[in-house]
Order: sequence, then structure tokens, then C-alpha cells
Amino acid sequence: MKKENYEKWVEEAYQYIEKIYPQVCQLEHVNVGSTQYIPKLDGDIEFVFLGHDAHEGIKDANEKMDITNAKERFYIGNGDPRCWRKQPEWKIWNNIEKAFRNIDFHEIMEEKYISERILNKTIVTNALLFNYSGQAKELNNILKSDIINECMSLTGKLIFDVIKPKMVICSSCSLVFEPLIMNYKKNNNEDLRYDVLRLNGTKKKVMRCVYDGITVLGIPHTSYPVPVSVAAFVRDMYLGKEISNTISNIATPSNGSGLYRSSINPTHIIELVTSFKDFHLIRGNTPESYILSDNLMLTITRKNKGYLAIRHKNYDNKCHYPNLKYELTDSYRDILKGREWDCDSPVWIATKLFKKYGNDDNEIATNIVSEINDIVKLLRK
Repeated sequence: MKKENYEKWVEEAYQYIEKIYPQVCQLEHVNVGSTQYIPKLDGDIEFVFLGHDAHEGIKDANEKMDITNAKERFYIGNGDPRCWRKQPEWKIWNNIEKAFRNIDFHEIMEEKYISERILNKTIVTNALLFNYSGQAKELNNILKSDIINECMSLTGKLIFDVIKPKMVICSSCSLVFEPLIMNYKKNNNEDLRYDVLRLNGTKKKVMRCVYDGITVLGIPHTSYPVPVSVAAFVRDMYLGKEISNTISNIATPSNGSGLYRSSINPTHIIELVTSFKDFHLIRGNTPESYILSDNLMLTITRKNKGYLAIRHKNYDNKCHYPNLKYELTDSYRDILKGREWDCDSPVWIATKLFKKYGNDDNEIATNIVSEINDIVKLLRK
């Protein structure tokens, strides 16, 4: 890592914080700050431990966020692993250090703890520039997708273009690893691929991406005890060992893209869609329906792993498509076919599965809202 490159990144990140401060300062219990431990600004970095957010937050709902020291935080952090060891409640760090001790990871350990040599080449930081005292998923919902994605983009730039560590350990596959990789891939048009692995001795999944000499690993959140097989996976990847003896199976891509499609949560996706500020549709006469135009309704349902569906307001269950009773059906289907909608259903003009919109909840929800807005514009022409 070069100091001048890090300083440029800090300026970019701080400018973004200033830009959206009027928006985020209105949010209750949300604070600013991501860097937790950064021992140096120049030289090689061995590890980056990457969390979702710093879990600090503002306890008093009436207290407003103060960004006066936000830039300084990037340079000095707010703690030290040597102190965290003396605080049992700091499980996120202590669990991973304990797990490495249990597998005799002597290449980086010195007796019970990670060695001074490694700590001096380690950065502990978080994917989001903002933090919250509650659950990570709650913070995602509060901040909305545009802020989450921009933070992930800035962190991707920090990891891959500035720090360039030997290894990144992401504490959470779905909330940190996947959005980090997907945002960097999207913003840089890179052919980033990753593996999803299930390890012997645990039902938990881990993830792995090797790009430009940097190994990025996704592991279960370390606020919980780290399974031995997960710690061994990290060790073996660090040492460049063949890890077939610890792998039960490797998930293979089902979509031909070389990317594993992670499990998605349709209920969470719908919650995200309807919470976005740029989702403007008015709810219809059922919980899942929304008014798309003067004569069309949109249904967003969690059934069958989630899908969108469009049909006429005057649709009659006794009279299926195609039928002359329903105006412009063919025209609507022509528009939607060009957007990869399925137009063969007798009870809908067209349908589209959630999984066609992306690989994780945030990406899917963001793309759904974007397409809905595009379709509304097309229908008005």
C-alpha cells in the first residue's frame, strides 16, 4: 500500500460522507466511522479483516451525527487488537484469534495470539462507512441500497486498488463478501468469479475469490464461535495449500455465468423494494399488488422463490389470456419479451423471476425497482 494512494481514497470517501450527510444525519442511531485498526499507511499488508459495520451507533435518538472527526478516523482507527483481547465481549475479534490458536496456525501466531509481525501488517475495517448499534440487516434497510452500494464500491476500490493485501477475511458471506465482489465486478467490468464451499464439520458455507493476487474469503460472522474447519480453510488458503481434504462439496454455477447464485430471501427482497425511495407505485387492492398504469396491475410475490407478474386491472379469473377482452396484450408482451419476461402464462400478461435480477437480495431489489421505473416510462409513451 502506498500512502499517497490511501490519502486520495480517504479524500474520495470523505467527500461522499459530506455529500450525503444531510440525508444520513436524520437517521436515528446511525453514526459515521469504519476503520478500527490501521498500524501503517505505507508498505505491504498481509491481512484485512473486513466486517459489515463498526456496530457503534448513537445511543440517544435525539443526538445527531457529527462528521468532524470522520476523516481522522480513517488514519487512526478507534482501537487495537491488543486491547480487544482484554475485553471478552469483543467476540468478533477474539473468536477468530481463538480459532487460529486452536488449529495451531503457527505461521501467524505467537503463543496464544496473532504475532506482532502480522499485526503490524494487518488492517481491521468495515465495508460500510456508517455504523449502527443494532443488527447489520437493520442498518442495510435504514441506509437503503444506493448508500450500501456506494459504500461497497468505495471499499472495493480500497481493497483491490489501494491496499492490495495478501488476504481479505470477510466476516459474513451474504452481507460483506458477496456485495463487495458484485459491486467491484459491476463497476470495473471485471470477470470476477467466486466459489462457494461447504466444509467438513460444519453446515456453514464459505466463499473464495482470488483476483489480481488477492485472496478474498467469506466466512460466517465471527460474533459466533468459528468452527475448526473454517479456521483451517483460512489457514490453508493463506499457505496456498490444496484444501480438497476439508471440502465436502463445491457449488457449481447453475446460470452459466461462472458465478454461484446464492440463496435469496424473497420476503427480504420485497421489503427492500417497497422501502426504496424511488419505488413510487401505489398499493392495489391486495397486499401484493400495485398500480402500474391506468389499466395494468403489478404483483410482487414471494411465491415460487419470488417473481413479478403483470396483468390487466379488469382481469377475470374465468377468462384467461389471450382474449380480445384485454386491450393491447400483444403490445405489452412485445415490450416485456425484450426485457426477458416470460409471456406464456394464461393468467398473466408476463412474469419474471427474482433470480433473473441478480445474485443477492440487495442487487435483486435494486434492479427490480430500476426496471419497474423503466416500464412505467415505456407505458406512458
